Amino acid sequence: MNSSSSLQILNSYYDTIIEDLVSQYSSQSSKNNSLQMVLSHFKNVLDYNICDGKKLRGTTVIDTIRFITSESADELLLKHAAVLGWCIELLQGAFLVADDLMDHSLTRRDKPCWYLKVNEKESAVNDSFYLYSCAFVLLKKYFPTNVKLYHLFSEIFQRTVIGQGLDLETPTYLPSIDLYTEEHYYTVVTWKTAYYTIVLPIICGLLISPSADLADHSELKSLAVDIGIYFQVQDDYLDCFGDPNKTGKIGTDIQERKCSWLIVQAIKLLKDNDERREILRNNYGYDDLTKVQCVKNIYQELNLKEVYQQYEEKTYEDISKRISQANFNSKQLEQLLKQILDSIHSRSK
Repeated sequence: MNSSSSLQILNSYYDTIIEDLVSQYSSQSSKNNSLQMVLSHFKNVLDYNICDGKKLRGTTVIDTIRFITSESADELLLKHAAVLGWCIELLQGAFLVADDLMDHSLTRRDKPCWYLKVNEKESAVNDSFYLYSCAFVLLKKYFPTNVKLYHLFSEIFQRTVIGQGLDLETPTYLPSIDLYTEEHYYTVVTWKTAYYTIVLPIICGLLISPSADLADHSELKSLAVDIGIYFQVQDDYLDCFGDPNKTGKIGTDIQERKCSWLIVQAIKLLKDNDERREILRNNYGYDDLTKVQCVKNIYQELNLKEVYQQYEEKTYEDISKRISQANFNSKQLEQLLKQILDSIHSRSK
């Protein structure tokens, strides 16, 4: 039994995967200074964008293996789980680099967003492509015959891109915030966040475990998606009300006119108050601190902090109950889902 935490196991293989990635073209770069410079740049891209963060997705792969095997996983299986964990963290890094550029964000994980660090901010797009490609380099090296993993990563990546498209195009599709509904919100976050945050790491772990057949369990996927939605609602709340010293980023949802959980709740609560809805319309979606504060003031007046606390507790209880009642024929899978849910419950970052 490995007594290390899942995070310690994940981090212990960081140097290994970096060596795998940077040494891939070392023989060619040794004879070409320009190629050497570019590859050195990409090493910086890796170190800056995947080292930090909560690593929820990466550690969840390892947690899955440890629960499914009742802590009897051998070193090779844990290594493979860690590699898959880093594949997902690379995917996450790719999404964040691109997302921060598209959202004009300023900080991420207590430091400037990557596009603000490079000479030409548009080059961050290519750096995002690089991070994504690295996941498939590792998949090819460590899982050359596991076709299901390739298909899973491809499917989840495209689902997330579609979700990001939904998120970015919402102001075009829904020109008035009066049209921001819970139905639309939950569609966006299911595609944008839930699949790659919770579904992907669990299924990855199952596919390399002795219980690979559980990867197709429909109730498991449904619960994993709902935990992912819960995670995104928390992110939306923290974007507005979180402490930047804890979250590591300055929220921009209001300025970017996002269809966030908070604005959806505000619109719903103000359905019979045309005057205050008009104030929201005139102030939501502007990069103006006075207007941003005006929106936050309405949020405060509507007691959205309390509304959120009620949502968080009720959702936590509902998902916990569903996990207990699920027909998995696997106590370990039930325990895994409960741990994931507990790990994000009442989080502040």
